[in-house]
Amino acid sequence: MASLTVLLRHSGKWNDEGNYINFSIEGILIKEYASFNDLVVLISNQLGIDLSSKTIKIQYKVEGNCTPMEIHNDMGYRVYVELKKENREFGMYPLCITTIEKDLISGGSLNQGDIVQIDEGVQRYDSDTDDTLALDFVNSGEAIGVFELHKDLIISKTNQKEVMAGQVYKDKATLKEVMKNYAIAQKFQFRVNRSNAVSYALLCISEDCEWRFKASSINKSELFKVREFNDNHTCPLKDKVYEQRQASSSLIGGMIRPKLTNHKRKYTPKDIIDDVKSDLGVDVSYILVWRAKEKAMNFLIGEPADSYKKLLGYLYTMDMTYPGSHIRMVKSPKNESIPIVVVDGSHLKSYYTGTFVSTSTLNGAGHILPLAYGIIDSENDVAWTWFFEQFKIAYGERENMCIVSDRNESIIKSVSRVYPDVPYFACIWHLWNNVYKKFKKSHAKLSEIYFSMANAYTQAEFDSLMEKVENVDIRVKEYLELAGYEN
Repeated sequence: MASLTVLLRHSGKWNDEGNYINFSIEGILIKEYASFNDLVVLISNQLGIDLSSKTIKIQYKVEGNCTPMEIHNDMGYRVYVELKKENREFGMYPLCITTIEKDLISGGSLNQGDIVQIDEGVQRYDSDTDDTLALDFVNSGEAIGVFELHKDLIISKTNQKEVMAGQVYKDKATLKEVMKNYAIAQKFQFRVNRSNAVSYALLCISEDCEWRFKASSINKSELFKVREFNDNHTCPLKDKVYEQRQASSSLIGGMIRPKLTNHKRKYTPKDIIDDVKSDLGVDVSYILVWRAKEKAMNFLIGEPADSYKKLLGYLYTMDMTYPGSHIRMVKSPKNESIPIVVVDGSHLKSYYTGTFVSTSTLNGAGHILPLAYGIIDSENDVAWTWFFEQFKIAYGERENMCIVSDRNESIIKSVSRVYPDVPYFACIWHLWNNVYKKFKKSHAKLSEIYFSMANAYTQAEFDSLMEKVENVDIRVKEYLELAGYEN
């Protein structure tokens, strides 16, 4: 029976960012066809955990997902085994172990469905300390102010609308998201008065307001209970004149994440701003939604840098899978720009008019890098020739360089004069705008075909797509041929 080596992390804690920190490590061997109970016994024996008085929570993180996954049954164990089989490195998918005392209350163990009573006489929670709430077990008789610790009563969804004292949340992260949504819905802002592993206290942004919120963990577990909540605002205008700061990039990123799963969908920052206004009723800035979209995309597909970290492992796997293959990787000594120069102009509308012209390229990370800009009287042969002459002095002529722009005749002439050996290409976006304007009845059917054709890697694929263009509207094919689509 095959075994897998697994790294254990224990005696640590989860922080607010979803990372397991301050841990110790151990190693174990798990069997491929074992059960969840076998895993629990194996871990408890290795770490010396007494299962009669304690229970363990087994979690691990999957790359690209900031939320830890928990193994709590046989299916969860089988999923984990399959992941480990895909990547057998010892340090991959370490199991993070949290130990929880079963004896939460005096006089017996707390089981799901047990009734516990909040005894105000022995309540040890105080806003200035980290002490937690004492609980008394109720065996019989009438219980005053009872709370049933049942799975259904623990709030785990961030879309909780009503907030009140006594509520229990599955963890602090859930509570924080609920309070952000609550503040947005109620159109006010709060500031964090206290926040650590066992407590979370908020105040209204207005210093003179009586609104306050206090919550703390139950016996230093992950569960958080709302201890005090005064929802009465006494501040003028509730500081509505300020931008709603509870509408954070993380909150918006989580809201828009489902709309980004389809990579073909165009979902611009302007669309996000409109959706946030419609759904949350608040105005947000362009840069905020830009960051929110980045966070959402990183959550869905991971950080771009993480893919490069896997490159050496991928090449090693290729070499092992296909012996005798010639596989090499060369790292550039510096982050060089791709020698694609994009040229464009924009008409100025000031008193003196004129045209703003610029060139840009892509850097090694695929980001737009401005190269040069200038102001000319108009887009004519003389002006563009002068601009390219100055650009050549500053930038030079580089190997594999090409120039891309709209099909402006003056630009084409100037490029041929100043850069006679540099190829010129038409911008697919400008070309599509011309198709869009000239053939309005056909553009809806042609959009996907056109951009697929622009990204075709083989002549056969390109010709096949061009036949589809001809079937939709032969005039578009004739227009592209006239434009010289080989460029």
